[in-house]
Amino acid sequence: MKHIFTIPVLILTVYLLTNLIVPFAFKGEMIFIVDIILWTIIIPATFLIAKYFQINLLKTDKTLIQIAIIIATFQVFLSVFMAFFMGFGKNALTWTPRALAVYFPFLLMPFLAIETSRAYLAQTAARRKPTMAILTIGLFYALLTSTISNYLGLTTPLAIAEFTIRMLIPALATSLLATYLAYLGGLPANLVYMAVPTLFTWFSPILPNIPWQTQSILTVAATTIGFLILDATVKPILTAKQHRIHLRTAKKAERQVIYWTAIALIGVIAVWSTTGLLGFTPTVIASGSMQPALNPGDMAIIIKTPAEAIKVGDIIQYQTSSGSPTIHRVIDKYKAGGQLWFITKGDANNVADDPVNERQVMGKLVFTIPKLGWVSIYLKEFAQNAYTFLTTTFPTTIMEGCQFIATKGIYVTTALVLTAYSYLLFACYKIKQKGGSKNKN
Repeated sequence: MKHIFTIPVLILTVYLLTNLIVPFAFKGEMIFIVDIILWTIIIPATFLIAKYFQINLLKTDKTLIQIAIIIATFQVFLSVFMAFFMGFGKNALTWTPRALAVYFPFLLMPFLAIETSRAYLAQTAARRKPTMAILTIGLFYALLTSTISNYLGLTTPLAIAEFTIRMLIPALATSLLATYLAYLGGLPANLVYMAVPTLFTWFSPILPNIPWQTQSILTVAATTIGFLILDATVKPILTAKQHRIHLRTAKKAERQVIYWTAIALIGVIAVWSTTGLLGFTPTVIASGSMQPALNPGDMAIIIKTPAEAIKVGDIIQYQTSSGSPTIHRVIDKYKAGGQLWFITKGDANNVADDPVNERQVMGKLVFTIPKLGWVSIYLKEFAQNAYTFLTTTFPTTIMEGCQFIATKGIYVTTALVLTAYSYLLFACYKIKQKGGSKNKN
C-alpha cells in the first residue's frame, strides 16, 4: 500500500512548485506554460500507476453519473436562483483566442490532475477504511484549493475565521462529496460532478453576485442534499433481519426529513421575509413607546401599503432622518407640496414625532405576535456573545496562555520532567514487583 503515497507526494510537490518557485523563476506566459506542463505530468502518471496495480479508474456507473449531474446542476441552480434577488455580475474571464490557447489549459490541467488523482486515491485508500479515507482525501484536496499566499495572510483570528467559513468549509463539503462519488463510481462520477459548476464559472458571461456568506451556506446545503441522495440511492444487499431494521430506520429517517424540511422552509421564509421579498416584513419591538398596544419582544408584521391607504389611527413603520426604523401611530395626516405627510406619536409618549414624508413610510402594521420577538433577541445576543468569544476572548486567552508558557517555560518544563520521571520510577517499581513475584512462584 506504499504506492498510495506516491500520488499525494507528487500532487503536493507540483502545488509547492507552482506556488513558490515558478512565479519567481519565470516571467510572463512562461509561468502559465510551466504550470501546464507540471500539472499535466500528474495525469499520465496516475493512469500508469493505476494500470500497474490493476485499478480501473474509468469504470462507469450511469446511475451515479446521472446523480452527479443532478447534484451539480442543483448546486448551480441555487446560486442562480439567489442571484435573481441579490444580483448578477459580469464574468472576469474573457475568452479570446489567445486566452483559449494559453489560459484555458492553465485552468484545465490542474482541474483534470486533481480529479484524476482523487479518483485513484478514492479507489485505493478507501478499500479498507472508507470513511476515514474519504475524510482524509477530501480534506487534502480542500486545502489545495487555496494558494499559499492565502494561508500566509491568515495573521489574525478574524482572518482565520473568515477564511474557514468563506473558503475552507465550502471547499471541504464539495471535496468530500466528489471523493465519495469517486469511491462509488470512479473518475467519471467525480469528474462530472466537479465539471458542471467549474465550466459554468469559466464560461458563463454573467455570474451570481451574492455575498460569500450566502454562497457558503448554499454550497454546504447542496452538498448535504447530495450526500442524502447518494445514501438513498446506493443501498447494500440486506438480510431479512437487516431489511426489517432498515425499514424501521428508513421510516424514522423519512419523518426526520419531513421535520427538518419544514424547519428549513420556515427558516427560508423567515430569512426572505426580513428582506421584504414576500411582501411583508417582521419587526421586533425593542422599546415600550407603543405600550400597551405593542410591548417589547412582540413581533410586528408590517406590509407595504400605499400612502393614500394609510388612515389616522393606523400604526406605521417609517424611517427616521437617521435611517433607523420606528413604529408609531398616525395621529394626523395632511398634504403639502404635492406629497402626503403624517404626524405620528408613540402611545406611551407625550410628544408627537417630527412630520413623516410618504417616502419614509415602510408599511403598515397588520397584526402582532406577542413575545415571539424574544426568540430573535436571544438569538442575536447569543450570536453576538459567541462572536465576541471567538474573535476576542478566546484568542486573548490563547495568547495569554502562550505568553505564560513562554515566560514561565523553565518552571513548566521542570514540572513536566519531574512528573514524567516520577511516573517512570513508579512504572519500574511495578515491573520489579511483578518480576519478584514470578521468581517466587
